[in-house]
Amino acid sequence: MQIGVCCGEKDLSTAARSGFSYLEIPAPGVRDLDGNALALIRERAAGEGIRIGGLNCFFVGNISIYGDTIENLVAFSEKSFRAGEKLGASFCVIGSGRNRSIPEGMDPAAAKDRFMRLIDAIGTRASEYGITVIIEPLRYAETNYINTLAEGIEFSRAVGNPNVGCLVDFYHFYMNKEDLSTIDIIRPGELKHVHIARPDEGRGYPLAEDEPVLRKWAAALRSIGYDGRMTIECSWHDGFENGAARAFSGMAPFLKN
Repeated sequence: MQIGVCCGEKDLSTAARSGFSYLEIPAPGVRDLDGNALALIRERAAGEGIRIGGLNCFFVGNISIYGDTIENLVAFSEKSFRAGEKLGASFCVIGSGRNRSIPEGMDPAAAKDRFMRLIDAIGTRASEYGITVIIEPLRYAETNYINTLAEGIEFSRAVGNPNVGCLVDFYHFYMNKEDLSTIDIIRPGELKHVHIARPDEGRGYPLAEDEPVLRKWAAALRSIGYDGRMTIECSWHDGFENGAARAFSGMAPFLKN
């Protein structure tokens, strides 16, 4: 399994020294950079023995998923895909819980249809840049739309675009009190990515004391044949420099056969 970490490109040296295979970086930090700047980041990563695997934090700020046109949102998204391609990224995660939440007073069916059509269009455009679009189910505290793994899988199936998939974030999964047996609904190839943090409200990085829970999560992934990417997405309470190596060590249950 490939183990990556969510951080900015400024932290790639620390990430590489700590053993991570790739970075998952915020799209807003790179989408407006020119080709030369993006090439320098990619070269620097290669020199450190790590790569830019993907992008996250896709829609942020005042971007209105339900108020703007699909054409404008796809054009906005394309800037991230173009940057991602130049960085060597192969996926983008769309969480953006606040932006995708169904606004109060909007017809839920109309909102869901709108979001589905948007993601379908974004997935098609992303394919032109070799980037897979991945929907992230989020805990109930962060959004009112697509919370559970089952809902994420159902959504990606409904979109029906081969370049759109779903991830499981075990932090959100845990906070939503989902049953691990839900993993069994996933068909081959449907799970495109995994996020992880400590199984508690603090959302720190996994520690050795978390191994009993992590072993169960690892076994569930192996039971469906998943052996792809897993990104630590957490709060760095002791700072990235201090925590990165410990975080990677905590992932040992996912590296054991």
